[in-house]
Amino acid sequence: MSRVLFEGENQITNGYRKNVHEAVDLVKKWYQQDAIIAHSSGTVVMVQTGMSHNPGSTGNASYGNFIKIKHDDGYYTLYAHLKEVYVKKDERVTEGQKIGYMGDTGNAYGVHLHFEVRNTYDVRIDPEPYLDANLPNEERKITYQAYDNIKKYWLPNVVVGDGGYAGNFGNPIGGIYTDKYKMRVHDMKKGYWLPWVENRNDYAGNLGNDIDGVQIYNATYRVHLKNGSWLPWVNKVDDTNAGYAGIYGKAIDAIEIK
Repeated sequence: MSRVLFEGENQITNGYRKNVHEAVDLVKKWYQQDAIIAHSSGTVVMVQTGMSHNPGSTGNASYGNFIKIKHDDGYYTLYAHLKEVYVKKDERVTEGQKIGYMGDTGNAYGVHLHFEVRNTYDVRIDPEPYLDANLPNEERKITYQAYDNIKKYWLPNVVVGDGGYAGNFGNPIGGIYTDKYKMRVHDMKKGYWLPWVENRNDYAGNLGNDIDGVQIYNATYRVHLKNGSWLPWVNKVDDTNAGYAGIYGKAIDAIEIK
């Protein structure tokens, strides 16, 4: 999944070219629009709003509505041509937080996201290596997220061990992404365990089918039942009742990993 698009995969429509186009232009795969999320945690240092479609504009006006974030490692990301902006200057944002929606404000020819990465000297560098990866000096926090089967989109990333959970009470989940853990889930509708996955190249689940069991190697985890409560923590994987989180036949609406 993308580190800058809310629920889609990156599709680059205009790549990075030094001294020519020091950014990448993105849409959601298959030329679709999407909401924009913060690549990493940080502080909003600049916001421009109230801009319209303005082909040929220069300077900051060419960005249209945009957001610039300074991250905890000293690097910056910039998100331009936005239709909507959901954050304010000096606001603290977290990785995966929805911050705006792509548009065609400023010097844009079609709806897309203009995405920049800048180093600690505020100099633009090639952002493509970081579309699905950490910034160069970023201390990686392991994250995970869940797919809401009712709202039909991926919920925001949650950091392992921060005391949060991935899910939306009352809405069963149909998929789980994790950064590094080997995991699998039990498809309640089909009645069997789906294949193992090991990183964000794939997700565990079958979107649209509720999950009623989870197994994760090398982690401590628990799940919350729809219209129920949190089940006990699990820290192993085997064929016993203590070797997975869940109860067959009861949909899961949240997961927590610590």
